[in-house]
Amino acid sequence: MKEKKSDFLEKVNNISPLSNDASEELIQHIQTNSYKKGELIHTNGRVCRHLFFVESGLAKHFYYHNGNHYVLRFFEENNFFIATDSFFNDLPAEYSTLALEETTISHLAYDDFELLCQKYHSFESFARKFVSTVAYTAISNLKGLLYLDATERYAKFLKEYGHLQQRISLGDTAGFLGISQVSLSRIRAKK
Repeated sequence: MKEKKSDFLEKVNNISPLSNDASEELIQHIQTNSYKKGELIHTNGRVCRHLFFVESGLAKHFYYHNGNHYVLRFFEENNFFIATDSFFNDLPAEYSTLALEETTISHLAYDDFELLCQKYHSFESFARKFVSTVAYTAISNLKGLLYLDATERYAKFLKEYGHLQQRISLGDTAGFLGISQVSLSRIRAKK
């Protein structure tokens, strides 16, 4: 079986190739943890100090506001995630990250992330491209909430996450779309 750290490194290199020295040092700093279904990977109110990578399983960013459950994003295998505002600004995160099933996560500490950026231009290039992807995704999701009605948001959800439908609960789907489960059931019945 391929070592988990190599999956993390492979994904980094797919985004932006690293030098051999940067690759070797990155591997030394990667840690791996396993989470049970329903276990928090990161908790709101705490500063996010790691770049996370889903080796196996599925996770979600979520928060509660005025008694409502909102899902910001889902992260499946072979995807990075952070609590963006927290990670880069050293502020407590406003949302949590939860394992939706048995999940294995590799992670790189913020201090090591910064060290690698300072030491290796190739890693700094990865970081820049990663941040650009995070920003693009956030803007795309925001535009969806602002400009699309619930039916259109559901169609967008199916396009982006349809392959995960069997792994995501209806409650989480509704929370992602910003609608009630009853409204989601009505939309699904029309399809």
